[in-house]
Amino acid sequence: MTHEPERFAVVGSAIGVGALLVGVGFALDRVTMNVVTGVLVVLVLFLMSVPLLQRITRVDGEPGLTQVFLWGLAAKFVFTLVRYFVINVVYGGNGDAGVYSEGGAFLAPLYRVGTFGAVPPILSGRGVETERIAMVVGAIYSIIGVSDYAAFFIFAWVCFMGQVLMWRAFKRAVPEGDHRRYAILVLFLPSMLFWPSSIGKEAIMLGCIGMVCFGAAQILGERVRLAGVMTFLAGVAGLSFIRPHMALIAIVSLGFASAVGTLAGFRSAASPRVFVIRMVALTVLVISASVATTQMSRFFSEDDSADEGGVSSVLDRTTEQTSQGGSEFAAPAVSNPVELPAGVVTVLFRPFPWEARNVNGLIASAEGILLLALFFAGHRRLITWFKTAPKRPYLVFAIAYAMVFIITFSYIGNFGILARQRTQMLPLALTMIAMYPAVRNRPSVLGGRRGPPQPLSAANPVDETAGATTSGRSA
Repeated sequence: MTHEPERFAVVGSAIGVGALLVGVGFALDRVTMNVVTGVLVVLVLFLMSVPLLQRITRVDGEPGLTQVFLWGLAAKFVFTLVRYFVINVVYGGNGDAGVYSEGGAFLAPLYRVGTFGAVPPILSGRGVETERIAMVVGAIYSIIGVSDYAAFFIFAWVCFMGQVLMWRAFKRAVPEGDHRRYAILVLFLPSMLFWPSSIGKEAIMLGCIGMVCFGAAQILGERVRLAGVMTFLAGVAGLSFIRPHMALIAIVSLGFASAVGTLAGFRSAASPRVFVIRMVALTVLVISASVATTQMSRFFSEDDSADEGGVSSVLDRTTEQTSQGGSEFAAPAVSNPVELPAGVVTVLFRPFPWEARNVNGLIASAEGILLLALFFAGHRRLITWFKTAPKRPYLVFAIAYAMVFIITFSYIGNFGILARQRTQMLPLALTMIAMYPAVRNRPSVLGGRRGPPQPLSAANPVDETAGATTSGRSA
């Protein structure tokens, strides 16, 4: 089999992306070293990603998805341009990305001479999260020079690789899943393309969540791997660096899924090695949870108003602080099981069209309607998910993570903030509609095979001359 046409297509796509970037630079009258550096960086990222994605899809047994991932990367870079335009032209650079970039530009020359620990004046009083993102930008600028154009694409690429890791996690831990559909959902959902495609917390968080998911899949899959513990902890370390509470959500979710998987393993008489590894993982997770809890307590205790009332006080204060601006609403603030449905609807699907007050709100509401339609049309997939979850602990991890996230973020009373933040949870919630329908051979809404792989039997014979089953399953 020759790969020449594919190589020509890749090179042509890279040249096309480069020409698009230069064209946008001319349109913005900003063809400077900033733009030139950005174009070079994006070409390097694209050409570096091609063999990497080819290897990933080959190792995971889905070589046919290489083009899907390449289109996903191209779409990611296009939406990065859109995000850059919105922040730097529509809003005149008055966004967090500009603050991070200016802070990184201050730190880069200091890093080159080995001076660390300085706080850029522009970040004074903005909190440790903002300082740490500026540290990442400073490290990037110390290597490539100051170019917010390039940094946008580097952050977007980190986010994209996190999404690829989420797909790999689902592929490895849930072999019954509709993996093509999941890849399309995770890569091409509008909010996943737009919000994390800039210098900011969301891009780094999604990269780390991808590591967390891939590590969890290695721990919770049929073949338990100790390396998965290290991968998971590396992701948790990244989450703790930016948002300690997200690290705690990941640890609690994996601990719960590990316990469920261990108990299910006893019932199914699985290998003793599985029990040993999972118990080791649980022990490590308990220790990690203690560390993450300590870090989160320090994070919350930075505000004097959190001295009394504990976590409840912090969540109530979050509602008060976010319920302002042009996109505020009455947050459901889930505090008991009765309020959970309202929290699920709010965090996953709102704002509704009649709640939108600006263009961003209308776009977010359109995606909410799309998600509602996908969940409604995929109700048979939900049935499959509930039937499969007891056998696949990774699905337990995914839903536990989504539920804890929903409860925590139900206290946010601003649609703008919520639309951006929920990108950290959507890929795990989307596992629920990424299974094959309960009714065999029902067509998939987003393409892929018509039904789950069927075992060979007398009713599903092999045509030895054709090298394929007569059931018509595609390769």
